[in-house]
Amino acid sequence: LLAATSILGTVIPQKLSSLQYHQHYGDKAQLLQALQLDDMYHSVWFMALLGLFILNLIACSLRRLPAVWRTVTRPPLVADSALLRSLSHKTTLQAGCSVDEAAKRLQPLLRRRFSGPRQTTGPEQEVCLFAERRRYARFGAYVTHLAILLIILGALIGSWFGFDSFVSVVEGETVTQLPAGEGQTPVDLGFGLRCDDFSVSYYEGSSRPREYRSLLTVLEEGQVVPGYTEVPVVVNQPLQYRGLTFYQSSYGLAEMPLFHLRVGMPDGTEVSLAGRPGQVLPLADGGSLQVVDYTPAYRDLGGAALLEVLTAEGQRLPAIAAMQELPEDMNHHSAYRLRLLRVDERYYTGLQVTRDPGVPLVWLGCLLLVLGSLSAFSLAHQRLWLTIRPKVGGCELQVAGSSHRNQPAFAGTFDRLCQELATELEVNNYSAKEGRS
Repeated sequence: LLAATSILGTVIPQKLSSLQYHQHYGDKAQLLQALQLDDMYHSVWFMALLGLFILNLIACSLRRLPAVWRTVTRPPLVADSALLRSLSHKTTLQAGCSVDEAAKRLQPLLRRRFSGPRQTTGPEQEVCLFAERRRYARFGAYVTHLAILLIILGALIGSWFGFDSFVSVVEGETVTQLPAGEGQTPVDLGFGLRCDDFSVSYYEGSSRPREYRSLLTVLEEGQVVPGYTEVPVVVNQPLQYRGLTFYQSSYGLAEMPLFHLRVGMPDGTEVSLAGRPGQVLPLADGGSLQVVDYTPAYRDLGGAALLEVLTAEGQRLPAIAAMQELPEDMNHHSAYRLRLLRVDERYYTGLQVTRDPGVPLVWLGCLLLVLGSLSAFSLAHQRLWLTIRPKVGGCELQVAGSSHRNQPAFAGTFDRLCQELATELEVNNYSAKEGRS
């Protein structure tokens, strides 16, 4: 149910204005807002579902954890008859050495394959050896549960105490507040953020932008913060300061560009003009010039402006494309020679601003989730019980083992271990698979 409702939060845009919801959904917008689907992840019913999931996860963990804890911390050191009946991996070896000699020979092998073996004396004065490895693999599922709880907690902290906003900063200007959403008050940054420069680079021979780059400076009480002067911010390379992260998101012209032009008149004189798109610029001969269109990058020729001349007689000449990098003698029409000298553009940079104090918990949860999953699905807690009893002419070794998962793989491990035990005790012509019962 929680996963199904989360899909709704992905499909339905969140935290839009009432007008935007009405434009998207018409009369259904009121129903969406009544059901709190416009801000689903903060809704009462979603929090209730999340709370039930958390309680269920905690209850399931606590119900089984005590038994697992006892298994790990207080294992049975002696394999009694009841334990042996519950184990499917067991076998018996006959050796020609004494009980003490057998225990002395086997301990180094167990120490290599398992953790340090523990030796005790059984109720019939038999020598018992217990060894195990990867005992903490039993906690893999609980580490995974803890990881999920940490991820949820981190997400809730970010949802309650963090925010996601957007701010536009014009080149040369400083902002100290973030605009708020509908019905909310602006967020005070507590410091100043200045955009020193913004630039766009293009792919060679194309007008497709390659990189947006902002140079940002952080100010505290009007003074530049050392180390935060003209910090380059590009996509996937944000600026972080005082818990806030500034991502390069968008850009645009803060005002209409100013074009600096040189016009060669029919009488051979030249005049310099400056104007913005749509502005009519008078010429000395009674005609006029107008910039009707502009592109900041045209192939390898830099900026290009589409210029239109109206003669003194009222004749509108065909539009002329003037390019910054094009030679002047190639950029003329009739008696007028037009040259685009430069374009003064003032950009604003659009920054996505986020603060998420729950991120460290989420990252910790992700790390534990990986470790817990690897432990839960890849590692097995393996235990081994050896009971050595005196017999006429030597001793008898009873071997029993268990693994809390992946029994087929442990069967092969148990067989190989029994063969190694037989080799240590110099038991000839023994097959572990034949001896296993």
